[in-house]
Amino acid sequence: MFYLFQYEAAFYPTLSRVPLHVRMKLDLTGVKISLKDWLAFSFEERTALCHLPVETSEEKQAFTAYLNFLSQRYRGEPAALTDALDSSLWSDSEVPPAVQQRSLAYSTTVTPMEWGRWQEPERYALYKTAISNSQPEAFEQVLKQFRDGR
Repeated sequence: MFYLFQYEAAFYPTLSRVPLHVRMKLDLTGVKISLKDWLAFSFEERTALCHLPVETSEEKQAFTAYLNFLSQRYRGEPAALTDALDSSLWSDSEVPPAVQQRSLAYSTTVTPMEWGRWQEPERYALYKTAISNSQPEAFEQVLKQFRDGR
């Protein structure tokens, strides 16, 4: 499954940016790619990365192997690795402090009930945009999408 976020809708037809759901997969597998690397991949290859699952260890290995293949093909070297993030940062039942603080700045604090009903990609999106300094407006847009039920 590929989770789409409204604030990224302009980029989906060409996949000219690394979608947030793909960034989650990269974080979970500990693989780093730049926008330049992403754009070197064909549209079909980027689309495949969007749809590859990473829920099991085998799926994570397959995702990483495919990225290594693409990196070797286009850069002549394996994909860069970093420490994988633990999904408990956004999947625990408690709302992360960064999400609480950022949501309070925009409207009302995200409640545990809201947090519990959102899917993992949605919680990741809120967590990632809450800790991001590069796109502060993204958090508000993502939160609005979830609260509006779209």
